[in-house]
Amino acid sequence: MPPSTNHIYGRGSRGVYMFESVRQAKDAIGWEARSQYHGEPLEGPLAVKIDLYWPDRRKHDIDNIKVLLDALTGILWVDDGQIVELSLTKRYDKENPGVMLGFGASRF
Repeated sequence: MPPSTNHIYGRGSRGVYMFESVRQAKDAIGWEARSQYHGEPLEGPLAVKIDLYWPDRRKHDIDNIKVLLDALTGILWVDDGQIVELSLTKRYDKENPGVMLGFGASRF
Protein backbone atom coordinates (compact mmCIF):
# COMPACT_ATOMS: atom_id res chain seq x y z
CA MET A 1 0.00 0.00 0.00
CA PRO A 2 1.29 3.49 -0.74
CA PRO A 3 2.52 5.51 2.24
CA SER A 4 0.31 8.31 3.55
CA THR A 5 0.80 11.64 1.83
CA ASN A 6 0.94 13.19 5.32
CA HIS A 7 4.15 11.29 6.11
CA ILE A 8 6.31 11.63 2.99
CA TYR A 9 8.69 14.44 3.89
CA GLY A 10 10.63 15.61 6.91
CA ARG A 11 12.55 18.78 7.59
CA GLY A 12 16.12 18.85 8.86
CA SER A 13 19.11 21.16 9.03
CA ARG A 14 19.73 20.62 5.30
CA GLY A 15 16.13 21.30 4.25
CA VAL A 16 13.27 19.04 3.24
CA TYR A 17 13.94 15.35 2.64
CA MET A 18 11.94 12.22 1.83
CA PHE A 19 11.79 9.70 4.67
CA GLU A 20 13.82 6.55 3.95
CA SER A 21 10.77 4.31 4.51
CA VAL A 22 8.89 6.27 1.84
CA ARG A 23 11.83 6.06 -0.57
CA GLN A 24 11.93 2.29 -0.05
CA ALA A 25 8.17 1.98 -0.62
CA LYS A 26 8.45 4.10 -3.79
CA ASP A 27 11.30 1.88 -5.06
CA ALA A 28 9.30 -1.28 -4.28
CA ILE A 29 6.29 0.06 -6.20
CA GLY A 30 8.54 0.86 -9.15
CA TRP A 31 10.14 -2.59 -9.18
CA GLU A 32 6.73 -4.28 -9.02
CA ALA A 33 5.48 -2.15 -11.92
CA ARG A 34 8.58 -2.98 -13.99
CA SER A 35 8.01 -6.69 -13.38
CA GLN A 36 4.50 -6.45 -14.84
CA TYR A 37 4.80 -3.78 -17.53
CA HIS A 38 7.47 -4.12 -20.20
CA GLY A 39 6.42 -1.43 -22.67
CA GLU A 40 7.63 2.10 -23.10
CA PRO A 41 6.15 4.79 -20.86
CA LEU A 42 2.91 6.07 -22.36
CA GLU A 43 2.65 9.59 -23.73
CA GLY A 44 -0.36 11.85 -24.09
CA PRO A 45 -3.46 12.26 -21.92
CA LEU A 46 -4.22 9.22 -19.76
CA ALA A 47 -7.16 7.76 -17.88
CA VAL A 48 -6.19 5.84 -14.71
CA LYS A 49 -8.33 3.63 -12.47
CA ILE A 50 -6.99 2.66 -9.05
CA ASP A 51 -8.59 0.21 -6.60
CA LEU A 52 -6.97 0.38 -3.15
CA TYR A 53 -7.55 -2.80 -1.11
CA TRP A 54 -6.83 -1.99 2.55
CA PRO A 55 -6.31 -4.84 5.06
CA ASP A 56 -8.64 -3.29 7.66
CA ARG A 57 -11.39 -0.73 8.10
CA ARG A 58 -9.30 1.83 9.98
CA LYS A 59 -9.37 5.35 8.61
CA HIS A 60 -7.43 5.46 5.33
CA ASP A 61 -7.61 8.57 3.17
CA ILE A 62 -8.43 7.65 -0.41
CA ASP A 63 -6.28 10.48 -1.79
CA ASN A 64 -2.98 9.15 -0.37
CA ILE A 65 -1.68 8.13 -3.79
CA LYS A 66 1.04 10.72 -4.49
CA VAL A 67 3.87 8.25 -3.86
CA LEU A 68 2.13 5.64 -6.03
CA LEU A 69 1.71 8.00 -8.99
CA ASP A 70 5.26 9.36 -8.61
CA ALA A 71 6.71 5.84 -8.42
CA LEU A 72 5.09 4.91 -11.74
CA THR A 73 6.48 7.97 -13.53
CA GLY A 74 8.99 6.89 -16.17
CA ILE A 75 7.63 3.31 -16.05
CA LEU A 76 3.93 3.44 -17.01
CA TRP A 77 3.79 7.07 -18.12
CA VAL A 78 6.30 9.79 -18.90
CA ASP A 79 4.90 12.10 -16.20
CA ASP A 80 1.94 11.79 -13.85
CA GLY A 81 0.81 15.21 -15.06
CA GLN A 82 -0.52 13.38 -18.14
CA ILE A 83 -3.36 11.93 -16.05
CA VAL A 84 -6.53 13.78 -17.01
CA GLU A 85 -9.03 11.20 -15.71
CA LEU A 86 -8.58 9.48 -12.34
CA SER A 87 -10.94 7.01 -10.72
CA LEU A 88 -10.21 5.90 -7.13
CA THR A 89 -12.00 3.18 -5.21
CA LYS A 90 -11.34 2.20 -1.60
CA ARG A 91 -12.04 -1.42 -0.74
CA TYR A 92 -11.17 -3.84 2.05
CA ASP A 93 -9.50 -7.24 1.68
CA LYS A 94 -7.87 -8.60 4.80
CA GLU A 95 -6.43 -11.58 2.93
CA ASN A 96 -5.06 -9.74 -0.13
CA PRO A 97 -4.41 -6.04 0.51
CA GLY A 98 -2.86 -4.18 -2.38
CA VAL A 99 -3.42 -2.00 -5.41
CA MET A 100 -5.11 -2.81 -8.71
CA LEU A 101 -4.32 -0.36 -11.48
CA GLY A 102 -5.76 0.12 -14.93
CA PHE A 103 -4.70 2.78 -17.41
CA GLY A 104 -4.97 3.80 -21.01
CA ALA A 105 -5.34 6.70 -23.40
CA SER A 106 -7.98 9.24 -22.43
CA ARG A 107 -10.60 10.27 -24.94
CA PHE A 108 -10.41 13.86 -23.67
